[in-house]
Amino acid sequence: MKSRNNFNRCPACGFDSAHLLDWEFSGLGDSIFNYTANFNTCPTCGLVYIRNVDDKLLESFYAEECGYFAKTHFDITAPANQEKFAFYEKVLSERGIVDVDMVDVGCGRGGFVNWLVRAGWGGACYGVDVDTRSMPIDPEKGKGPLFMDGGALNLPFESQSLDLLTYFHVLEHVHDTRSLLKEAARVLRSDGYILIEVPDAENYSTQPVGSAFWVSIREHIHHFTGSALAFALNSQGFSEEAVLRQTLPTPEFSYPSLMVLARKTHGTKAGQLQNHMDISKFIIESKKALLTQAEKVNELADGKKISIWGCSAELFSLLPLLSIENIRICDSSQLKQMTHVKGLPIENPASLPIEGPLIIAPYLYGAEIEKAALQLGWPEDSIHRLR
Repeated sequence: MKSRNNFNRCPACGFDSAHLLDWEFSGLGDSIFNYTANFNTCPTCGLVYIRNVDDKLLESFYAEECGYFAKTHFDITAPANQEKFAFYEKVLSERGIVDVDMVDVGCGRGGFVNWLVRAGWGGACYGVDVDTRSMPIDPEKGKGPLFMDGGALNLPFESQSLDLLTYFHVLEHVHDTRSLLKEAARVLRSDGYILIEVPDAENYSTQPVGSAFWVSIREHIHHFTGSALAFALNSQGFSEEAVLRQTLPTPEFSYPSLMVLARKTHGTKAGQLQNHMDISKFIIESKKALLTQAEKVNELADGKKISIWGCSAELFSLLPLLSIENIRICDSSQLKQMTHVKGLPIENPASLPIEGPLIIAPYLYGAEIEKAALQLGWPEDSIHRLR
């Protein structure tokens, strides 16, 4: 039934959701993620989401705290990302969506809109993001896309002024999904298109990466099913034109992708996509895996001083479960060395005493960190990588 309690109303379909579990995160300094996340699950559309965070806090994270602008994951010249941009363009062109006025919402470094311009796209191309640090600096006027400061809930465009909006890995970061789509409907012309890509939560298990990896990405507020996306789109007057599920690359790993192309229509209809996996079970199993990981680290410490290398998403989920009085933390980032995690200073790896066990937290850069640790003189049998 439709929820009368806004606190438990599913942000995708609007029906009642229920508490699933709590997950304590941590973060650098006074991060907004120094909190316990309340995960809810929706039995109607299958969405799993974090209930107790709002978009004002999230926007401040992207504008001030997050370090996307410095991560190689978002390098727009990387072959993996270039391959992805080409795929996005192909999805559009194969359906006759070319040379129209478009905006890439949450554009980051502007990779996709730059790709379109270089490919000869005939319509206007805009990039919008709240993280202005990621945007290209001083783009050539008149020779490329125009980049603008703006959020997904308040786009800096006139009503019915655009033909296409793209949201690549945006909706999982925004709490108020239906308001985001309402704003999209406002700026789109009649019969305009919206192309959305999110991680395919129903296929997380096909790309495991490491224990609890997909849930430990703190800024992923939503874990979408196909049905949840369909309900949300239909509620704001969009109808699905195409649904694509595939594995796509990043510079470090591959991920399960869920992409929906929808068109602005008149009226609403019920969600049409069927779920094939209960995401809530995956979230519960991820929490169990994290607890097991914490037990192993605490056993390894056994009262000794333990060092952890890498201020990563993995650490931010694991640290609240550890006995921090015997922990040292280090990271090669000079920016991170200027702050702390749960009151623990972040040290330079080169200045860390070589004693006791060394835990390498990041899954994706474990091999590189292990090599660096060996070069600093850490004994091979003292190094342990999280899995």
